[in-house]
Amino acid sequence: MKNKKVSIAIASCLCIMILLALSSAVKPEPLTDRDQANKEYEQLLEEFGLAAKMDKLGVPGVSLAVIKGGKLEWAKGYGLLQAGTDEEINTETLFSVGSLSKVGTAVMCLKLQDDGLLKVDTDVNQYLQSWKVPDNEYTQKQAVTLRRIMSHTAGLTVHGFADFKPEEDLPTTVQILKGEKPAKNRAVYVDIPVGSQFRYSGGGTTIEQMIIEDLRDQAFHEAAKELLFEPLDMSRSSYENPLPTEVGNIAKAHNRRGKPIAQPRGYQSMPEAAASGLWTTPSDYAKLIIMLMKAYEGDDFYLSQETVQDMMTPVDPSEYGLGPRIKASTDDVQFSHGGSNDSYKAHFIGTLGAQNGIVIFTNGAQGTTLIREILPVFDSVLF
Repeated sequence: MKNKKVSIAIASCLCIMILLALSSAVKPEPLTDRDQANKEYEQLLEEFGLAAKMDKLGVPGVSLAVIKGGKLEWAKGYGLLQAGTDEEINTETLFSVGSLSKVGTAVMCLKLQDDGLLKVDTDVNQYLQSWKVPDNEYTQKQAVTLRRIMSHTAGLTVHGFADFKPEEDLPTTVQILKGEKPAKNRAVYVDIPVGSQFRYSGGGTTIEQMIIEDLRDQAFHEAAKELLFEPLDMSRSSYENPLPTEVGNIAKAHNRRGKPIAQPRGYQSMPEAAASGLWTTPSDYAKLIIMLMKAYEGDDFYLSQETVQDMMTPVDPSEYGLGPRIKASTDDVQFSHGGSNDSYKAHFIGTLGAQNGIVIFTNGAQGTTLIREILPVFDSVLF
């Protein structure tokens, strides 16, 4: 009789467990905030027709990250590492991000200032050892400073740089600044009055690269790893060029027709690393943006509040602060930057008040057009 009661009890328990399992299967768990965000953003891009837009413009891969309230809320990759393959873009895929590199470089210089190793309003020739800004009538009247360089008001030459194919020799930083082969650019020097006008200069950012290499006695990519990436936990970021293939999961380069180029490696090199040589992911780059948002409000775990507020102030006569472009409105202050190498296009926008933002990377030469069409999709939910 006792065994019979035990059997009945066991059977009852099994029935209850089965009913609970069935109930769980019928009633799904409620969506978390992250799940809801995933669903919302993916639906926005589906309604936008992202896949068709990518196909039309010959852009095989796109990767995005969304920042909401100072936190990384959503990230996703779309498309392929290389057209004609089945390797898919994901959130760990590295992209070349062009001039978004300049903001990372500016942050490194500002960190050196916070550490007492330089000042943004001091003549840069005091820090340069391997090369000096050539002296002329303009530099004698007003010295070139990091503030002028970062805001593109130093009167320096060389707007941007051509990428290097896999078989081409790469110049040193000194060769780039002197305009000596194998560099593809002319020399970097001041040829208009310092502070007289805004003139975008990747050549100026290469001076920042030289300062960091001289002060740290390191290759630029090694200094960046220790000074920037490790403290901010940016584990999928590098200024090394050429980017080693063993890094893996690298978005390959494509021309305006969406055809793979820079073979056999599949991507170019940018030895002017400070200006255009950063390889990263949207999620990693978002960590840099979030740090700046937090520091602006007083969280100075990496940069001081005073430094970041200075960084986010336009330098007359420029719309740029110390690195990013600044756009103030009655509602908020935006900081942003675009990036454009031969086969990779990128853009980010962040707001200092709401602490919202978006990062978009592409691996096609027509990526800028795609980015311009994507950005309005997110305006209503972020800006």
